[in-house]
Amino acid sequence: MVLQVKVSLCGDGGVGKTTLRDRYLGRGFQTDYIPTIGTDIVSKQITLYGSKSKKIKFQIWDLAGQPNYNQVRKLYFKSTVGAFLVYDITRPDTLFSLDKWMNKLNKYSGSTDISIIVIGNKLDLQDEVKDRVKSEEARKYISGELIANFGNISDDVFYLETSAKTGENVDEAFQKLGLRLYNKI
Repeated sequence: MVLQVKVSLCGDGGVGKTTLRDRYLGRGFQTDYIPTIGTDIVSKQITLYGSKSKKIKFQIWDLAGQPNYNQVRKLYFKSTVGAFLVYDITRPDTLFSLDKWMNKLNKYSGSTDISIIVIGNKLDLQDEVKDRVKSEEARKYISGELIANFGNISDDVFYLETSAKTGENVDEAFQKLGLRLYNKI
């Protein structure tokens, strides 16, 4: 049996949602930034690590992060059961805007039981940027302010740092979400 789930990639424009998705799909890394228009939907079926029988098919909704898509975006959240809240570790403002994405998920998904992975992306740039968000700062914000506002989904939030450029922790993020969803559903 293959479990089919809808997961959403959420976060401000330019944080690397599409490059994370493309890396996960095996498409490599593109240096050109082309904003997603509305949403882009792809699917991938995997077998979860450590199991020959646990199969999951992700329907991945890559949501545009630009504010001009706010009105239509609420339609795209419907039936989301898992989400990646992505921020750019070189842009602290993108971490602190995750609460608005959490709010939209909570309000428009139709579910009170969403599994969430918060991703600090662009780990490959950590040594090049002075004002980068440190792991400890991110964890403190996520476990404190972010989760405090959304108690109904706070039991299932996990944090991970990735690099879409190098591929570091990208597969692990999808495996982690897949396992959480498989065990929940």
